[in-house]
Amino acid sequence: MGTMTAPTSAREAMDMVRAGLGYLAATDPTQLATEEQAQVLRELEQDEAVLTAARAWSLAAFTAAQGHCGDADYSPRAWLMHQTGVTRGAAAAHTAWARRAGGHRLVLAAMAAGQISESYGRALCAWAGKLPAESREAAGEILLAAAAAGMGLRDLAGLAGEMYQRSRPDQPDQDPDRGFDDRSVRLETTFGGAGVISGDLTPECAAIVGTVLDALSAPAGAEDSRTHAQRYHDALAEAMRQ
Repeated sequence: MGTMTAPTSAREAMDMVRAGLGYLAATDPTQLATEEQAQVLRELEQDEAVLTAARAWSLAAFTAAQGHCGDADYSPRAWLMHQTGVTRGAAAAHTAWARRAGGHRLVLAAMAAGQISESYGRALCAWAGKLPAESREAAGEILLAAAAAGMGLRDLAGLAGEMYQRSRPDQPDQDPDRGFDDRSVRLETTFGGAGVISGDLTPECAAIVGTVLDALSAPAGAEDSRTHAQRYHDALAEAMRQ
């Protein structure tokens, strides 16, 4: 195995990233052993987390300097759409990560180190973000330690929920969505009218959606060959029709 030379500039680093990914994209994966395919998949997920952290920090700095104004764009989101060629939904996701960069530095540092995936990091930020500002960093540290110890997402959600309940004042929150600034749903229409839906739901909304989808997605007899994901899709369509 050859030694890796560390880049000496951002431009050199970007060239190395492009070269590495270009090599993988041009490689015929069927010529790799199963163990090699698994290694590529695991490490690409880590690389995705590193990429997200790097973009979040860069975009946060770019936003603070109002760099988008130099190209006559009215917001960082518009700049991303016009200058990088991403969709509105992707631009919204990128700017959401830039906002997280300031308040969830430990989570982003773990992503930058390849210790947790982007999706786990997003979930941890959402949960910690429900807590009072002075408690978020400590909560992130606890959740990261639990994830490093092997705790799964469901148990991490339970741990976060316990911390949230302990942090609540005596009076119940009259607005359960307050403080969940990243709540969103994005629907993008693709070729032929197909769509891609994504979002970040409040716990209350997620509970309602889950209940509805579970109720409408039961298998239609022993001959129903649909996957769980396909049944959820059909349940969403039925819920919208109703």
